[in-house]
Amino acid sequence: MRLKVLAGSMVVLVAGCSAGGAGDDPTPQGAAPLLQGEVSVADPGAALKQATFDGPKGRFELAVVSLTAKGRLANLTLSLTPHYPGKTSVLAFLYFSGDYPVVSLVDPVGLKRYLVVKDSAGNMLGSGNENYNVDQPNTLNYTFAAPPENVASVDVHFDDFPPFRNVPVSR
Repeated sequence: MRLKVLAGSMVVLVAGCSAGGAGDDPTPQGAAPLLQGEVSVADPGAALKQATFDGPKGRFELAVVSLTAKGRLANLTLSLTPHYPGKTSVLAFLYFSGDYPVVSLVDPVGLKRYLVVKDSAGNMLGSGNENYNVDQPNTLNYTFAAPPENVASVDVHFDDFPPFRNVPVSR
């Protein structure tokens, strides 16, 4: 079992139960392997797509680090670097003026929108009430139903900001 501490003090436990060999590495594409006690932050420099937006509290950089489908689920990893003058950290919903950013995937050919998966308690499997580190990259992860095998790319929508078009789905 590996323990990962992500930006915003979120703790994720990763347990491996695969038939794979020593080459299996659960580290998401674009993230560095962890040493004990090390913080893992997705590398925005390894991004598939990136842009800078004017947000409600200041400019922020957003990058799509990876979109990987495995089985019936897909994992989207984003890197968000918020800027908020005079602050060193801010809660996500406060940074986005009282609402959490809505993240979805859109298949523009098959005309389907994929929403973040919810668990049995109705909680979304994605970044929620996080504390963003200001002026530093923050890793955000979201889980979706995987698009069909024949879907090679989708558009990634982050709230009301312009979408990232043709993001490749790795399998």
